[in-house]
Amino acid sequence: MTFKMTPVSCPRVLVGGTLIDGTGADPVKDSVVVLRDEYIVAAGKKGETEIPPGSEVYDVSGMTVLPGLIDSHCHFIWMGVNMLTTVPIRYTDTMKDALELIRKRAEEIEPGEWIIARGYDEAKWPENRYITKDDIDPVTPDNPVAMVRICGHLVSVNTKALEAAGIDAETPEPEGGTIDRDADGEPTGVLRDCRHLVMRNIPSTPMETLVEGLKVASDYALSLGCTGIHDAGLGPQEITAYQLAHDNGNLKVRANVMLMTETPEAAMSLGIRTGFGDHMLRIGAVKLLIDGSLGARTAALFEPYEDDPTTKGLLLEKPEAITEKTSTAHSHGFQVATHAIGDLAIEHVIDGIQETLRREPRKDHRHRIEHCEILSSQQIERIKELGIVPAMQPNFIGEWSGPGSMYNQRLGDRRERMSNPYRTLIDEGITVAFGSDGMPFNPIYGIWSAVNHPIRRNRITLVEAVKCYTLNSAYAGFNEENVGSVEPGKLADVAVFDRDLTEIPGEELRDAQCYMTLVNSKILYQREK
Repeated sequence: MTFKMTPVSCPRVLVGGTLIDGTGADPVKDSVVVLRDEYIVAAGKKGETEIPPGSEVYDVSGMTVLPGLIDSHCHFIWMGVNMLTTVPIRYTDTMKDALELIRKRAEEIEPGEWIIARGYDEAKWPENRYITKDDIDPVTPDNPVAMVRICGHLVSVNTKALEAAGIDAETPEPEGGTIDRDADGEPTGVLRDCRHLVMRNIPSTPMETLVEGLKVASDYALSLGCTGIHDAGLGPQEITAYQLAHDNGNLKVRANVMLMTETPEAAMSLGIRTGFGDHMLRIGAVKLLIDGSLGARTAALFEPYEDDPTTKGLLLEKPEAITEKTSTAHSHGFQVATHAIGDLAIEHVIDGIQETLRREPRKDHRHRIEHCEILSSQQIERIKELGIVPAMQPNFIGEWSGPGSMYNQRLGDRRERMSNPYRTLIDEGITVAFGSDGMPFNPIYGIWSAVNHPIRRNRITLVEAVKCYTLNSAYAGFNEENVGSVEPGKLADVAVFDRDLTEIPGEELRDAQCYMTLVNSKILYQREK
């Protein structure tokens, strides 16, 4: 097999692989995919598809050719920054292991410097509880510490961090969030959906680190066959970093960026709307947030949590405020993407979109519900009628669903069966887009999770899962005319995986590894067999 550099105008041809083209069509065995310049010019079965003379031919027999995978919901820039700067506690086996990593970082820095760690998942630990200040203080008495839970909706901090943030027994409950307290009213160090109280005291990330973070994130995404992402909620600093990374080549995947904080108002005042940009960097939706997460018990439910009957979660904004923000963005030509996990939160978002469309009808709005996890049959019907796009994360199911799992503990058997009903949504003709939310960032793991959903009636096929992670994600970003499938005329974003995914048991899909990733016909990632 040759990997010599040739002019871009020389066709590149992938021969012999099983093609799953992203459209939902049956896989094509022994396929041929022809790429020239930035485009796919032909795709079909070997013997029926011409290989142009002088082509650079790659034999991918025994492998699978897919459209470049598109993660429709992640926090891409911060994934890269976190890889550069934070303490990685995602895959620790116990709370003690995570705290040991904090202790080691404290030995490497000066007293008083902040320690940020991200990704702890108490559901995977034998302790099965959140970290508190009493756990962290003995390990790092001289440095303020913030340990962010995997969901991002809960942060555990030590006494030094509470002092830096001015949080004590007299601190009132923040709007939308909660400060966990002991019997005497003292903060325990657990903050739910109010981490800004602490994070705003941490020195801001330098622009050069943000730009470098996009390079790190891009290289990682390409190694997983991911050629496009939707970054779910950015402010001015991050938007600037994306532009700089685009200009200097650090941004190597196609980015659809959602606007949050003060950026939506600024964009509206300039007349910018969803779709502004080019093939590598585009303005996406206005991002809104109405509830938290199941892991933090802040997702808003109609009924109390199974493992904590004292709470039904949190509404982070009043429903009428979400409706008004949706309506305002809609009237300025924006798509709206609202984070809603619990069934109560989802109900309010559907109501808001319905009211928005009553005021100002628009056929192809493609307003999104991010996560959209706990769904009733009535809500599914309303989503279909209103043309809403559920942007869902099947890897959540792989991580936290099934007997004895965190979802089962939080929801109980009946409501867990309502969780992530991919089969029903697809059978209803609803366009479901898949992403990861970075938990973990890995499309093939998400595909495996959807195919092997612990609730059997919610499972979908490999071909359907690939479509959700390609063409449907492109649709969710108003970009299906350009990317998302291996079809002539589309931009040449292609991923090749190291085995025939149609020939292996479904439970082995997550073991597949990306062999080659191309963007605009250029090989940006390739590994040895």
